[in-house]
Amino acid sequence: MRRLIVLFSFLSLYTSANPFTFYTAKSGLINSNVYCIEKGSKFIWVGTSTGINRITFKKSIPIEFSKRGTSVPVTALEDDGEIIWAGLKGKGVYQMLKKNYKLIGFRKDVLVNKEILEIKRIKKGIIVLTSNQKFTFSFGKSEYSVSEIKTENHHPEIRVGRNTIKNNNGILSRYNSETKSFRPFKNQIHSRDHLNWYNGVLLATSKGLVFYNPDMDTIRFGSPKLELLRFQLNGSDTIPNNLDLSWNEYKFNYQFHFEELGGTNQIMLAYTLNNGSEVIDKTVAASEGIELSDLEYGNYQLKIRAKNQKGIESKNTLQYSFSIANPLMNSIWRYIVVIILIGIWTFLVVLIIKSRHKKEMKILEDALLEKTNKLNQIEKSKYGLVDEDKVQL
Repeated sequence: MRRLIVLFSFLSLYTSANPFTFYTAKSGLINSNVYCIEKGSKFIWVGTSTGINRITFKKSIPIEFSKRGTSVPVTALEDDGEIIWAGLKGKGVYQMLKKNYKLIGFRKDVLVNKEILEIKRIKKGIIVLTSNQKFTFSFGKSEYSVSEIKTENHHPEIRVGRNTIKNNNGILSRYNSETKSFRPFKNQIHSRDHLNWYNGVLLATSKGLVFYNPDMDTIRFGSPKLELLRFQLNGSDTIPNNLDLSWNEYKFNYQFHFEELGGTNQIMLAYTLNNGSEVIDKTVAASEGIELSDLEYGNYQLKIRAKNQKGIESKNTLQYSFSIANPLMNSIWRYIVVIILIGIWTFLVVLIIKSRHKKEMKILEDALLEKTNKLNQIEKSKYGLVDEDKVQL
């Protein structure tokens, strides 16, 4: 019996690519210790421990930096047309004119010595958040309102692409909202502020302005997805869909990728192979792949799922159908075809022989008739019945 081998190789989406790009003082920042980020109409404004940067971006890449130095950290920024509201640590709130970067103090009588975390422009006024208070000011009025707040609500979850990232005990981590669990990044950073930007997010950290690209972060923390990456049959690439395999098509190859939390040595593949009369259930390491050998002829359905070392299963099940032809039936049909061809060939040969024989008999009959007619003419000439000069032998 010819051996049929079905080999499944497994490709993980895991890679060592770093999803973080760091922009520091070497890149053009006034200081690498970044506190806040604000999106303006044309520029990105960044507050650092020693001043403010205005950054021109080309898509997700900063291409130009300008700066305005300060003696204390800039902890909050708010764009407001021709001015930028800036919170300076221990000095209160200032208005910075965009045309010349001049700083003008605002309500120092109330906000001095406050740690400013956020400034929000409202109609005819501003809201200022400190570490534990919320101030509401109306322009042109000396009165203001103040209320107590909880600081733990200041840093929400950051949704970017399919990922959720969040500060966990001061360290930025991937967050699984289903299991309420964290998985930290290799780069241990703390995000003070963030801004969703193009296909990722800008993060204000003590290590610089950081751009997080979720497309480069190949470690997922949700339900992973198993996908068919490649299929080969006798050396040619194709996508399987109800394959009908003859007995001599004895090798084909599946390749998958699996969005996962680590390398393939941490992933298991569970598969079920059903041919209607027998069901095979097995679980194997993804690094080893799936090998099916010595399969009998029949119709098969293959189902595959994957799970990682934390028991998180793929959110989809791959299903493929294929058929292996009966080699005996193939032989019988070959014999039948050969017999039919032999019969047709024999019939044609007999037909040709009969046709040739008929032609030869006709020629002989015509020659005999002609000879007989000549002999009759000679006999008649002897008795003067015909002119001998007209008789030709």
